[in-house]
Amino acid sequence: MQFTFIFEGNLAEDPELRFTPGGKSVAKLRVGHNTRRRTASGEWANGPTMWVTVTAWEGLAERVAEWRKGDTVVVNARDDLSVWAYLNQANEKPGGQLQVTAENLSLSARFDGATSTRADKTSARTSAFEDQWPTEAETRELEPSF
Repeated sequence: MQFTFIFEGNLAEDPELRFTPGGKSVAKLRVGHNTRRRTASGEWANGPTMWVTVTAWEGLAERVAEWRKGDTVVVNARDDLSVWAYLNQANEKPGGQLQVTAENLSLSARFDGATSTRADKTSARTSAFEDQWPTEAETRELEPSF
């Protein structure tokens, strides 16, 4: 059975990019997911924020390192969730910390536009594809002489 955990939230701080001793890149993101519900009187009320520490590896880690605090992100987490319980020192209320490993991350366009910085590869791909085919003159040269 496959388990998928997908959620949307805001980055609490800029992603932190580090490298393992073996040279693999790893990024840590703190994402806050806010709950909002209507009360009996029809007013909107904010619920508690669920804080999630998201870990991304290698190429994904390097791409998300450019994101900034406040960006709204969508997280697809793998099935290796960890929960750490704690006691809030300020108000003595119990809490929990959820940690996940990202399978995929994306910027959300729900509340703000998302911008891609990816280079336009269409023209390069087209010309490389077209260059693979021989011209008519080259085709005649390639024909067997028998």
